[in-house]
Amino acid sequence: VYYITRFLLIAIFFLIGCEHTQDLNRLEEEKLPIQTSFKVADFEPATDCKSCHPIHFKEWSGSMHAYALKDPVWFSLQKKEQAHFSAEGKELGQFCIMCHSPVAFLTDAIEEPSSFDISDTSKYAPQIQEGIGCSFCHATTHFSPTTDAYPAIGETDVINFFLNTGDVKYGTIRNPISNNFHESEYHPDYDNSEYCQGCHNLTIDGQDAEMTFTEWSGTAFEAMGVECQSCHMATYAGYAVDKDQFPEAPYRENLHNHTFAGIDQALTSFREEASQITAIQSLLKSAAEMNFSSALPDSLTNGETLELSILVTNSSGHNLPTGTTFSRQLWIEVTALAGGDTIYRSGHQNDEDDLYDFHIDPDGTEDPDLTLFRTVLYNAEGDSGLRQVAVERFVRKTDTTLPVQGSR
Repeated sequence: VYYITRFLLIAIFFLIGCEHTQDLNRLEEEKLPIQTSFKVADFEPATDCKSCHPIHFKEWSGSMHAYALKDPVWFSLQKKEQAHFSAEGKELGQFCIMCHSPVAFLTDAIEEPSSFDISDTSKYAPQIQEGIGCSFCHATTHFSPTTDAYPAIGETDVINFFLNTGDVKYGTIRNPISNNFHESEYHPDYDNSEYCQGCHNLTIDGQDAEMTFTEWSGTAFEAMGVECQSCHMATYAGYAVDKDQFPEAPYRENLHNHTFAGIDQALTSFREEASQITAIQSLLKSAAEMNFSSALPDSLTNGETLELSILVTNSSGHNLPTGTTFSRQLWIEVTALAGGDTIYRSGHQNDEDDLYDFHIDPDGTEDPDLTLFRTVLYNAEGDSGLRQVAVERFVRKTDTTLPVQGSR
């Protein structure tokens, strides 16, 4: 039995179409406003949007954007790195917070990021607890560039968000209907991959760390107009608002799904869990192709050696895996059976669901054929791996991820 198992992948489908090309220069011409100071009350809680946008609210409620400040894994890593920086007399500041709760970052609401824990979230306003909410995203007026952090010299609170939290909500609908709650304006860049760049393209002390946007840029996917949103906010037909409240609302063919389906999955009880799993599985179906380089024999005789060569090809619009590839694992699992008995296996997990990688099998004696696709970080002392080295303090890395359309 031969099969591939994944821990974290993100898939890209071939969906072609780009409506915003003719509008790319509009933002510079119109000089959309950029706000320079913020308070929490500038942003509405996502629940304020629910009555008019129940479908989008439901989609978002089960997304990893809504889970961003509820994730125990994130809190564990944030706590670990804050402690490490404090022990060295440095401050990590809001580096980990800026993309997981941008409202908290913009308003300096979390006074002591170094001691911020998951048990503290309930004392903050809903706009902060909800992670990446509606009113933050739909206030964006300009792209955020690649985030370049320099922890070595204390420059960590470095992301640039360009927002205007006034009465206008921006989005992809070209002819929004009027309402008594807010003004609406079409914004061509909400369909553009650059919109995602600030939180999905990160360098650390001048080195590439998490580079999903760069991996996509310049590929055939970009040339065909396949943006991040094409796959992770796939379009569907329906009503953008509650039809009972807005009977005049038109039926639209280009609504965007707000589940932001990727591959990260909520590890604690969370809303819309079943829908999230279904969306992940749907993406995985087209993430990669796996083929044997030669035909398998119908049978083997006792003592005969079978050399198995497997070719994995990346079908995604970015590296496979992508993002925090130093903490994600994609591997090939191979199991050979004879008469119901396992005679060979590689890529298997132990009783604690760990692979026999260099963390627990540094000599490679348990699984010498293990094939992993990921990055490994190294610090200045040469220590490696997620358990020793976090992205905030790596100096070099090895990379065995698959580039776009790449094979190995």
